[in-house]
Amino acid sequence: MTKYARILHYFKEDWWQILLSLALIGLSVLLGLLWGYPLAILIDIASGQKQDQWLYLLFYNITPKGEGTEVARVVLLAGMMLAIRFGSEALRTWQSIVSIRIGLHGMMRVRCDLFRKLQALSIGYHRSQPQGDAIYRVAWDTYGFQGVLNVLVAILVSGCKLILMAAIAFTFNWKLTLLSLCVVPPLLVVLRYYGTILKSRSTDAKEKDSGFYTVLQRSMSAIGLVQAFGREADEYRHFSTTVRSSIKAYYRLHWHEVFYWFLLGSTFAIGASVVFGYGGYLVTQKVLTIGSLTIFLAYIADLYDPLSKLSSSGSSMITAMAGVDRVFEVLDREELIKDAPDAVDLPRQPRMLTMDHVAFTYNQGASVLQDLTVQVKPGQMIAFVGSSGVGKTTLLNLFPRFYDPTGGALRLDDYDLRNIRLKSLRAHIAVVQQESVMLPTSIAENIAYGLPKATPVQIRKAAEMAGADTFIDKMADRYETLIAEGGTNLSGGQRQRIAIARALLTEAPIIVMDEPTSALDAEHEQFVIETLRSLKGQRTIIIVSHRLSTVADCDCIYVMEAGKVIESGTHSQLIANKGPYYRMARHQLKLDE
Repeated sequence: MTKYARILHYFKEDWWQILLSLALIGLSVLLGLLWGYPLAILIDIASGQKQDQWLYLLFYNITPKGEGTEVARVVLLAGMMLAIRFGSEALRTWQSIVSIRIGLHGMMRVRCDLFRKLQALSIGYHRSQPQGDAIYRVAWDTYGFQGVLNVLVAILVSGCKLILMAAIAFTFNWKLTLLSLCVVPPLLVVLRYYGTILKSRSTDAKEKDSGFYTVLQRSMSAIGLVQAFGREADEYRHFSTTVRSSIKAYYRLHWHEVFYWFLLGSTFAIGASVVFGYGGYLVTQKVLTIGSLTIFLAYIADLYDPLSKLSSSGSSMITAMAGVDRVFEVLDREELIKDAPDAVDLPRQPRMLTMDHVAFTYNQGASVLQDLTVQVKPGQMIAFVGSSGVGKTTLLNLFPRFYDPTGGALRLDDYDLRNIRLKSLRAHIAVVQQESVMLPTSIAENIAYGLPKATPVQIRKAAEMAGADTFIDKMADRYETLIAEGGTNLSGGQRQRIAIARALLTEAPIIVMDEPTSALDAEHEQFVIETLRSLKGQRTIIIVSHRLSTVADCDCIYVMEAGKVIESGTHSQLIANKGPYYRMARHQLKLDE
């Protein structure tokens, strides 16, 4: 499918409206061809002349004749001109409304496709791309599709109008018509020369503007950090530099566009002057009437109008295609994490999770995980501990397939995770991330995000299990309290407990927790630990934590170092071994020799 076919595909559902738009344009153009005749008849009556062209005679024969009808004739001609222009403008207005509707509907479909694609792309893609760039592509680059459709319609209409106007002009005077078309070669030269320049400038302007949105988004999302360290002036300098860069890019683009239009206008002005001069000469030689020259000059204006639109469509198409290309760049990106052709759906139930010689490397860099082999039985509670940077969080990201292992395999029962449909796999696993994501909705909606149909009783029970009910009940609106953007009206511990409640509310048989108590004080940490104890045997729980007090009751603890498991066992077994875990425990739990 060609690029233009892909673009038009988004407008195929509105095909009948496109036909209506073209019909309205055609009727408007036909009416526009008639408006010069009443003026020509008035001029010829005043000069005592008359033409024998059939359209001219059609209007002429309608007007009253004889003595004393001069005023009536002028009024009738004025009324004809008004009716023609009013009808043409009404049709053009109707067509504009239809065209806007078509363009917006197509852009809506593009935005939906792009958003769906962004959701399907892996966590790795989103962590490597600025959020502001994705927002800019969805919000602004999608306008390019509407622009391309408008240009294609304009090219079609202008091409038909140009052929029609040229044919009519030839019936008046073929020499003047050929003379008027002498502007075409220089127009092609200007379009060819400026096409490359405008494409480069348009792409550069969009890249700079996308960078501006990225800086703005990052600054606003980190406003607390900025104010805490007094970096407002530095952020302003960075922002103003980005804004200036964006403005300069658009200034360069618009400067070239304006000069491009100047060259087009100058070319048409020269052409019109030559036609006027030669036409005036023919009038003095009695070859043309003044009325005929008036009509011809009106037709030349109408002939140059589609020529002008065809010439300007080049710059408009280039600008629109710059946005389209950026959208297709995302739509055509390969989804690294996706369902295999033979992927299966699994009924949600407790299952054995197996890590079979798992290895992982980010973008061909240093190895993060090496030869991990662990088997987790249904209902077990296990933990991975170790210092920062040993690969614990990376391992957790493999379970819901945020990434795929670069070596070995993970399995649910005997099914490789890559052969299970993503929706089915993720229905088995509830994730509590270290950075608790809060949505700007009510507390109840945040807890029920993984189970939207949950009842208030279920929501409250999950909150109680996570120890969140103690602070929720103290709020004025309790579970209907609205959470601010980013959860800024909650403490870190409160956000963490809501995130845990969200995971507990789901019916997922496996719960994966990344530092679940890192933001909790000792009292609430103990509450969460008691909750996890009560879930042992009911759900499989996998914990990553640097706080050994959180994992002491686990059925098995795996100590990691440099991406490998270096020892494993229960808390008491590992203490008795006096290995790496024992040394960590001595420091944290203050054990005696």
